[in-house]
Amino acid sequence: MKLLETKFKLLSSLEKVFFDFPEELQELKSASLLKNEIYSFQLATYFKAETDWDVKGKIIIDSELKDYINIYKIDYVPGKMVVMSSEFGDDDFITKHPGYFPDIMNKLEDNRFVVTSEHVTSFWFALEPQSKITGKHKIKIKFYDDDDIFIDEVEHDVNIIDAELPKQKLICTGWFHGDCIAALHNVEIGSDAYYEIVRKFIDVYRKFGHNMILTPLFTPPLDTDVGAERPTNQLVKVTQTNGEYTFDFNELDRWIDMCLQCGIEYFEMSHLFTQWGAEFTPKIMATVDGEYKRIFGWDVEALSEEYTGFLAAFMPELIKYLKGKKVYDRCFFHVSDEPSEKHAEQYVKVSGIIRNYVGKERMMEAISDYVFYEKGLINRPVPSNDHIDPFLDNNVEHLWTYYCCCQGNKVANRFMAMPSYRNRILGYQLYKYNIEGFLQWGFNFWFGVRSRCVIDPHFVADANNGFPAGDSFVVYPLNNAGEPETSLRLYVFNEGLQDMRALELLESLAGREMVESLLTDINRFAEYPRNSEYILNLRKTINAKIEEHM
Repeated sequence: MKLLETKFKLLSSLEKVFFDFPEELQELKSASLLKNEIYSFQLATYFKAETDWDVKGKIIIDSELKDYINIYKIDYVPGKMVVMSSEFGDDDFITKHPGYFPDIMNKLEDNRFVVTSEHVTSFWFALEPQSKITGKHKIKIKFYDDDDIFIDEVEHDVNIIDAELPKQKLICTGWFHGDCIAALHNVEIGSDAYYEIVRKFIDVYRKFGHNMILTPLFTPPLDTDVGAERPTNQLVKVTQTNGEYTFDFNELDRWIDMCLQCGIEYFEMSHLFTQWGAEFTPKIMATVDGEYKRIFGWDVEALSEEYTGFLAAFMPELIKYLKGKKVYDRCFFHVSDEPSEKHAEQYVKVSGIIRNYVGKERMMEAISDYVFYEKGLINRPVPSNDHIDPFLDNNVEHLWTYYCCCQGNKVANRFMAMPSYRNRILGYQLYKYNIEGFLQWGFNFWFGVRSRCVIDPHFVADANNGFPAGDSFVVYPLNNAGEPETSLRLYVFNEGLQDMRALELLESLAGREMVESLLTDINRFAEYPRNSEYILNLRKTINAKIEEHM
């Protein structure tokens, strides 16, 4: 193979490389990191071969750090719908038109690659020193062709500071959809094969900053049409004999044990009433006098005697089990997702039922109307980041926030069509406003809108015109090596959480007042510098001050 032209350019993790060589982007020469964080950078490449269509080769890392570096080729995903509407999207998008977006992290096997001649390809380098190495190091990245003939090399300098990010205080959940994992991998929910795959995804989930997990006591009543249901995903076995209920927690026990082994600290119990109003009951399967059937769902009203009687039998037994498991103090309970003010009267009634069992302090909810907190219905409100100001104005304790498909106007989010600084800025905001927890609904929602069909996220990124591309997932199904595929957006999201933890470390060394003096350009969740340089320079300053105070 004869190459006529090659181009290489080192870039930060905050750039998204499309199909033209990024001549205009600033080259990244060096960086610093703490010794237990994941540091990522990119290398944009262009190869023009004389006759070959494919360019094959190998990347060699010449550095003391080579054993701590994973290399990925960034692949593209088609996004048809990239913003909900003009109402839910400002001008700070890369594009608002359909297109192909860099997102999939395709790990290189034996560091070998195949790219297309005369096309731009970006390689992602993830350095994980794992607290085993410090100091200044040079990373030489050498390219060889398929005949092991040297092509070219680039260099990147890193300084690994002899300090560690503190343990994450933020409680972070991204809704984990086990039924989607089963559907995309063709395994039965609850089987050994299912748990083997789920464990791999939870390992990734935890690695990238998530420490709370949605736990399906019963099939979560989320993202379906009224009257429709998702595949049964129920950890509690219910038996009803002669009108009396008994409960088997063995499957829940298996789930909790697996999650604890993977490093999960908190458990978010699935919603006990339907979405958008709490008017009906979740899908619950039971063996009734020997017959396995559905006993609750959209056809049963939330305040019916049948369901309140079921809860009276179930909730004390569940609490007894969780306390015996020594996890109850790390469990949180949902009533109904995203109730609005028009649902307040119904929510008062149904939430009161649950509050009688677990107390207000164990309840959390994604809400955006301050009235729910004002009425004392929720101890841990989770308003969206574009509706959080009234909660901040009133100094609400235990304040969380979330974003989803509608948060595309000014605030942080991680849609594929957004620049990556809108993803990473969240970490600085969470620190500045002392946010206790963060929630996002789609770690791996691989269904179409309202769960009407199964989709392949490699080819459908918008849930069949349901949500902005990338809103509903940040991971992809297992690759040929049997590993979950991560995304560019997941890496950047975690970088934001690492920024937050770096600020917490600096606060422990120099005080809160000094740290806040670095964040004066951030004003609530809608006003912040809209460029990558701000984030990169701020993190550089933070690292320098940590090193100084060490």
